[in-house]
Amino acid sequence: MPLPKTLQGNTWTRVTARAALPLLIWCAKNGRTITYGKLDQEIVNRGLGHHVMAVLYGYPAGAIGSALIEIEEEWCEAIPPLNALVVNAQNGLPGSGINYYLQRYYEPEKNVDKMTEDEKRAVIEEIHQDIFAYQRWDDVLKKCGIRPVRTGINDEDDAPDEIKRPGRGGWSSEGESKEHKALKQFVADNPAVVGLSTSTEKGQMEYLFASGDKADIVFATKNGFLGVEVKSVISNEADLNRGIFQAIKYQALLRSEQKAVLSPPTARAVLVTERKLPISLQNLADILGVSVYVVSVNN
Repeated sequence: MPLPKTLQGNTWTRVTARAALPLLIWCAKNGRTITYGKLDQEIVNRGLGHHVMAVLYGYPAGAIGSALIEIEEEWCEAIPPLNALVVNAQNGLPGSGINYYLQRYYEPEKNVDKMTEDEKRAVIEEIHQDIFAYQRWDDVLKKCGIRPVRTGINDEDDAPDEIKRPGRGGWSSEGESKEHKALKQFVADNPAVVGLSTSTEKGQMEYLFASGDKADIVFATKNGFLGVEVKSVISNEADLNRGIFQAIKYQALLRSEQKAVLSPPTARAVLVTERKLPISLQNLADILGVSVYVVSVNN
């Protein structure tokens, strides 16, 4: 079978796209994204190309996206835009070059260029799940005549790769300690510490969900909602572990509330702590997509 036209040729973009395709497919099969900088590092370390500015990888990523469109038209079935796995390290989102592929695959009736960051993030998260669930990535490689990578991608060049396993039980009984109350009140009064505009209204503390769960704080923003779980200086490692999963729960509940009133599910949730997470917990938070802010109030 012929190689898709957008992968043919000897330009840097086409050669790099062919080198990057099996790396992205490895990421897809292992439920991972990859930053532009990490992709450059892998290309260089594997002897597949020379170092270039990370931002230039948007071009081979786009070539991969276009190649998949060629394949899906031949196969008469939708293929998720694999190039959406290449993301910026700062915000975890692909660059604007992905917009055409997002709109074509997921939101044909909307202008992705005009989406807010939160709206785009919600679309990206849905597409990532489709990419991870797609079962024919090996067939894509075979169709292109490209072999899978022999060794996977690790992060030992960036940080220790130890990941804290999800804990069960053994939480500290922080409850409503004075430290917890002080941190919660400070964050609710200062939305900027969790990346929101200073014009954002104060957060609602002890936000009650229909499920009976309570979030420490929920901010109403122009793009939706931001839930916040706080863990004070007295929280032990088990409680910090718990906080990561509480943030995930609050995000799911907030998005469910949005869906229930036919609004776009753009809500997010974050974790606020008073000390830097141990590297194993930070790796866990990164894998699960939970942003962590360190705010000192009780120290």
